[in-house]
Amino acid sequence: MIVLVPLLDDCGDLVCHYAERGGGASGGPYRSLNLGFSTADDHAAVLENRRRVAHALGAPLARWIVAGQVHGADCLRGSPALAGVGAAAVAPPGLQADAVFLPEPGVFALGLSADCPLVVLADPRRRFAGIAHAGWRGTARGVLQVLLAEILGAGAAPEDLRAGISPGICGSCYQVGEEVFAACAALPGFARARRGDRLDLRALQLAILEAAGIPSARIRVSDRCSACDGDRFFSHRRDRGVTGRNGALVGFRD
Repeated sequence: MIVLVPLLDDCGDLVCHYAERGGGASGGPYRSLNLGFSTADDHAAVLENRRRVAHALGAPLARWIVAGQVHGADCLRGSPALAGVGAAAVAPPGLQADAVFLPEPGVFALGLSADCPLVVLADPRRRFAGIAHAGWRGTARGVLQVLLAEILGAGAAPEDLRAGISPGICGSCYQVGEEVFAACAALPGFARARRGDRLDLRALQLAILEAAGIPSARIRVSDRCSACDGDRFFSHRRDRGVTGRNGALVGFRD
Protein backbone atom coordinates (compact mmCIF):
# COMPACT_ATOMS: atom_id res chain seq x y z
CA MET A 1 0.00 0.00 0.00
CA ILE A 2 1.23 3.48 -0.87
CA VAL A 3 1.99 5.70 2.12
CA LEU A 4 1.61 9.41 1.38
CA VAL A 5 2.47 11.63 4.35
CA PRO A 6 1.15 15.23 4.37
CA LEU A 7 3.98 17.74 4.81
CA LEU A 8 1.47 20.55 5.34
CA ASP A 9 -2.20 20.55 6.25
CA ASP A 10 -5.05 23.06 6.62
CA CYS A 11 -4.08 24.69 3.33
CA GLY A 12 -7.33 24.34 1.41
CA ASP A 13 -6.98 22.46 -1.86
CA LEU A 14 -3.20 22.11 -1.62
CA VAL A 15 -1.61 18.78 -2.54
CA CYS A 16 1.54 18.49 -0.44
CA HIS A 17 2.51 14.89 0.27
CA TYR A 18 5.70 12.86 0.69
CA ALA A 19 5.70 9.34 -0.75
CA GLU A 20 7.41 6.63 1.28
CA ARG A 21 8.91 3.62 -0.50
CA GLY A 22 6.16 1.01 -0.04
CA GLY A 23 3.40 0.01 -2.46
CA GLY A 24 5.27 0.32 -5.75
CA ALA A 25 6.16 -1.80 -8.76
CA SER A 26 9.97 -1.69 -8.62
CA GLY A 27 12.21 -4.53 -7.48
CA GLY A 28 15.75 -5.18 -6.30
CA PRO A 29 17.54 -2.22 -4.70
CA TYR A 30 14.75 0.05 -5.98
CA ARG A 31 11.98 -1.76 -4.12
CA SER A 32 9.29 -0.61 -4.31
CA LEU A 33 7.92 2.94 -4.97
CA ASN A 34 10.99 4.37 -6.69
CA LEU A 35 10.00 7.67 -8.33
CA GLY A 36 13.33 8.50 -9.97
CA PHE A 37 14.16 8.03 -13.65
CA SER A 38 17.80 8.91 -12.91
CA THR A 39 18.32 5.43 -11.40
CA ALA A 40 18.99 2.14 -13.23
CA ASP A 41 15.49 0.96 -12.40
CA ASP A 42 13.13 -0.19 -15.15
CA HIS A 43 11.54 2.87 -16.76
CA ALA A 44 8.12 1.24 -16.96
CA ALA A 45 8.18 0.44 -13.23
CA VAL A 46 9.06 4.02 -12.32
CA LEU A 47 6.32 5.35 -14.57
CA GLU A 48 3.81 2.98 -12.95
CA ASN A 49 4.94 4.17 -9.52
CA ARG A 50 4.34 7.78 -10.52
CA ARG A 51 0.93 6.87 -11.89
CA ARG A 52 0.01 5.27 -8.56
CA VAL A 53 0.93 8.43 -6.67
CA ALA A 54 -0.95 10.59 -9.17
CA HIS A 55 -4.07 8.44 -8.81
CA ALA A 56 -3.90 8.34 -5.01
CA LEU A 57 -3.61 12.14 -4.76
CA GLY A 58 -5.99 13.03 -7.57
CA ALA A 59 -3.17 14.95 -9.28
CA PRO A 60 -2.97 13.76 -12.92
CA LEU A 61 0.50 12.88 -14.15
CA ALA A 62 -0.06 15.05 -17.23
CA ARG A 63 -0.07 18.07 -14.89
CA TRP A 64 3.22 17.25 -13.15
CA ILE A 65 6.44 19.19 -13.61
CA VAL A 66 9.63 17.32 -12.73
CA ALA A 67 12.79 19.34 -13.30
CA GLY A 68 16.21 17.74 -13.57
CA GLN A 69 17.93 18.11 -10.18
CA VAL A 70 21.64 18.95 -10.18
CA HIS A 71 22.32 20.11 -6.57
CA GLY A 72 22.25 23.72 -7.68
CA ALA A 73 20.26 26.83 -6.79
CA ASP A 74 18.28 27.52 -9.96
CA CYS A 75 14.50 27.92 -9.69
CA LEU A 76 12.10 26.98 -12.47
CA ARG A 77 8.90 29.02 -12.73
CA GLY A 78 6.22 26.43 -13.38
CA SER A 79 3.10 27.07 -15.45
CA PRO A 80 0.36 25.11 -17.23
CA ALA A 81 2.46 25.40 -20.40
CA LEU A 82 5.08 23.18 -18.74
CA ALA A 83 2.59 20.59 -17.48
CA GLY A 84 3.85 17.09 -18.14
CA VAL A 85 7.52 18.07 -18.43
CA GLY A 86 9.66 15.35 -16.88
CA ALA A 87 6.60 13.40 -15.72
CA ALA A 88 6.93 10.42 -18.07
CA ALA A 89 10.62 10.76 -19.00
CA VAL A 90 13.79 12.49 -17.83
CA ALA A 91 13.45 16.27 -18.06
CA PRO A 92 15.38 17.84 -20.96
CA PRO A 93 18.75 19.49 -20.14
CA GLY A 94 17.25 22.97 -20.48
CA LEU A 95 14.94 22.29 -17.54
CA GLN A 96 17.48 21.57 -14.81
CA ALA A 97 16.54 23.19 -11.52
CA ASP A 98 16.51 22.22 -7.88
CA ALA A 99 13.54 24.45 -7.04
CA VAL A 100 10.19 24.94 -8.72
CA PHE A 101 7.84 27.85 -8.04
CA LEU A 102 4.18 27.45 -8.98
CA PRO A 103 2.52 30.90 -9.20
CA GLU A 104 -0.85 29.50 -10.25
CA PRO A 105 -2.94 26.42 -9.46
CA GLY A 106 -3.55 23.44 -11.72
CA VAL A 107 0.00 22.08 -11.95
CA PHE A 108 2.10 20.09 -9.50
CA ALA A 109 5.85 19.89 -8.91
CA LEU A 110 7.63 16.71 -7.87
CA GLY A 111 10.86 16.87 -5.89
CA LEU A 112 13.01 13.75 -5.56
CA SER A 113 15.32 12.66 -2.77
CA ALA A 114 17.38 9.81 -1.40
CA ASP A 115 18.63 11.57 1.79
CA CYS A 116 18.43 15.27 0.90
CA PRO A 117 15.49 16.96 2.63
CA LEU A 118 12.83 18.50 0.42
CA VAL A 119 11.41 21.87 1.50
CA VAL A 120 7.89 22.85 0.47
CA LEU A 121 6.37 26.31 0.66
CA ALA A 122 2.75 27.37 0.26
CA ASP A 123 0.75 30.57 0.44
CA PRO A 124 -2.88 29.44 0.86
CA ARG A 125 -4.13 33.00 0.43
CA ARG A 126 -2.56 33.58 -2.99
CA ARG A 127 -2.39 29.87 -3.89
CA PHE A 128 1.35 29.95 -4.53
CA ALA A 129 3.40 26.80 -3.97
CA GLY A 130 6.99 25.72 -4.36
CA ILE A 131 9.48 22.99 -3.59
CA ALA A 132 13.26 22.86 -3.20
CA HIS A 133 15.63 19.90 -3.26
CA ALA A 134 17.95 21.00 -0.47
CA GLY A 135 20.98 18.82 0.06
CA TRP A 136 24.13 20.41 1.43
CA ARG A 137 25.29 21.76 -1.93
CA GLY A 138 21.95 23.31 -2.82
CA THR A 139 21.53 24.67 0.69
CA ALA A 140 25.02 26.20 0.65
CA ARG A 141 24.35 27.73 -2.78
CA GLY A 142 21.14 29.35 -1.56
CA VAL A 143 18.42 27.26 -3.18
CA LEU A 144 15.95 28.07 -0.39
CA GLN A 145 16.66 31.78 -0.58
CA VAL A 146 16.18 31.69 -4.37
CA LEU A 147 12.80 29.94 -4.03
CA LEU A 148 11.76 32.36 -1.30
CA ALA A 149 12.75 35.32 -3.48
CA GLU A 150 10.52 34.03 -6.28
CA ILE A 151 7.52 33.61 -3.99
CA LEU A 152 7.97 36.90 -2.14
CA GLY A 153 8.67 38.70 -5.40
CA ALA A 154 5.32 37.48 -6.72
CA GLY A 155 3.55 39.21 -3.85
CA ALA A 156 3.54 36.78 -0.95
CA ALA A 157 4.27 37.97 2.58
CA PRO A 158 6.53 35.89 4.86
CA GLU A 159 3.91 35.77 7.59
CA ASP A 160 1.42 34.19 5.16
CA LEU A 161 3.71 31.36 4.11
CA ARG A 162 3.56 27.79 5.36
CA ALA A 163 6.67 25.62 5.14
CA GLY A 164 7.37 21.92 5.54
CA ILE A 165 10.67 20.03 5.66
CA SER A 166 10.47 16.41 4.59
CA PRO A 167 12.13 13.27 5.95
CA GLY A 168 15.84 13.14 5.18
CA ILE A 169 19.12 12.02 6.65
CA CYS A 170 19.34 13.06 10.30
CA GLY A 171 22.07 14.98 12.06
CA SER A 172 23.28 11.87 13.88
CA CYS A 173 23.82 9.94 10.62
CA TYR A 174 25.19 12.71 8.42
CA GLN A 175 28.95 12.67 8.88
CA VAL A 176 30.63 15.16 6.53
CA GLY A 177 34.02 16.66 5.78
CA GLU A 178 35.47 20.10 6.38
CA GLU A 179 34.59 21.20 2.85
CA VAL A 180 30.90 20.85 3.70
CA PHE A 181 31.26 22.85 6.91
CA ALA A 182 33.21 25.55 5.07
CA ALA A 183 30.50 25.82 2.39
CA CYS A 184 27.72 26.13 4.96
CA ALA A 185 29.46 28.18 7.65
CA ALA A 186 27.85 31.51 6.71
CA LEU A 187 24.28 30.16 6.76
CA PRO A 188 21.84 31.08 9.53
CA GLY A 189 21.81 28.49 12.30
CA PHE A 190 25.09 26.85 11.28
CA ALA A 191 26.50 26.85 14.82
CA ARG A 192 23.60 24.82 16.17
CA ALA A 193 23.38 22.59 13.07
CA ARG A 194 27.00 21.42 13.38
CA ARG A 195 27.52 18.57 15.82
CA GLY A 196 31.16 17.62 15.82
CA ASP A 197 31.83 15.95 12.47
CA ARG A 198 28.10 15.78 11.64
CA LEU A 199 25.62 18.22 10.15
CA ASP A 200 21.88 18.57 10.72
CA LEU A 201 20.60 19.78 7.34
CA ARG A 202 17.05 20.26 8.56
CA ALA A 203 18.23 22.51 11.39
CA LEU A 204 19.96 24.67 8.77
CA GLN A 205 16.88 24.82 6.59
CA LEU A 206 14.66 25.68 9.55
CA ALA A 207 16.98 28.56 10.46
CA ILE A 208 16.96 29.87 6.87
CA LEU A 209 13.16 29.86 6.79
CA GLU A 210 12.94 31.63 10.15
CA ALA A 211 15.52 34.20 9.06
CA ALA A 212 13.30 34.94 6.04
CA GLY A 213 10.49 35.91 8.41
CA ILE A 214 8.33 32.78 8.32
CA PRO A 215 6.90 32.28 11.83
CA SER A 216 8.23 29.16 13.56
CA ALA A 217 4.67 28.02 14.28
CA ARG A 218 4.03 27.86 10.52
CA ILE A 219 6.98 25.55 9.80
CA ARG A 220 6.67 21.76 10.10
CA VAL A 221 9.83 19.68 10.31
CA SER A 222 9.80 15.89 9.94
CA ASP A 223 11.90 13.95 12.44
CA ARG A 224 12.12 10.84 10.21
CA CYS A 225 15.60 9.74 9.10
CA SER A 226 16.00 8.25 5.63
CA ALA A 227 19.27 6.50 6.56
CA CYS A 228 17.89 4.88 9.71
CA ASP A 229 14.70 3.39 8.25
CA GLY A 230 15.24 1.26 5.17
CA ASP A 231 11.68 -0.03 5.17
CA ARG A 232 10.24 3.45 4.64
CA PHE A 233 12.93 5.43 2.83
CA PHE A 234 15.58 5.20 0.16
CA SER A 235 19.04 6.39 1.27
CA HIS A 236 21.96 7.15 -1.02
CA ARG A 237 24.40 6.99 1.87
CA ARG A 238 23.07 3.82 3.52
CA ASP A 239 22.74 1.98 0.20
CA ARG A 240 26.04 3.26 -1.23
CA GLY A 241 24.45 4.99 -4.18
CA VAL A 242 22.39 2.07 -5.51
CA THR A 243 18.91 3.01 -4.40
CA GLY A 244 15.62 4.58 -5.45
CA ARG A 245 14.14 8.00 -4.91
CA ASN A 246 11.40 9.11 -2.57
CA GLY A 247 9.45 12.16 -3.64
CA ALA A 248 7.21 15.00 -2.54
CA LEU A 249 4.45 16.42 -4.74
CA VAL A 250 3.13 19.95 -4.21
CA GLY A 251 0.61 22.19 -5.95
CA PHE A 252 -2.85 23.67 -5.63
CA ARG A 253 -5.72 22.03 -7.47
CA ASP A 254 -7.54 24.33 -9.89
